[in-house]
Amino acid sequence: MAKTLDKKKEREKKRVLAERTKREALYSMPLQKENYLFIGIGFAVILIGYIIIGIERNVDGFLSLNVSPILIIGGFVWIIYAVLYKPKSNNNFTNTSSQSSNL
Repeated sequence: MAKTLDKKKEREKKRVLAERTKREALYSMPLQKENYLFIGIGFAVILIGYIIIGIERNVDGFLSLNVSPILIIGGFVWIIYAVLYKPKSNNNFTNTSSQSSNL
């Protein structure tokens, strides 16, 4: 009788844990903190590129023809990378929840 109660408790714990992970996966944010930091860096690089264009009043200058377009395009490429980047240490929560269920 005691063994069947233990098995029922274990099944219930596994079911609750599976529901919790399903709910977390459903409501989790698609981007992490690092992604938003990288997006901010990309916007800053783009802004610096446009500021360099504005600083040099001459249209045919070296900065406005060579440096700032590279910065602006690099900033957009960096933002695309930031959106597609997936952090490696995303499983900390699942490790702690599985350890607490073993207690």
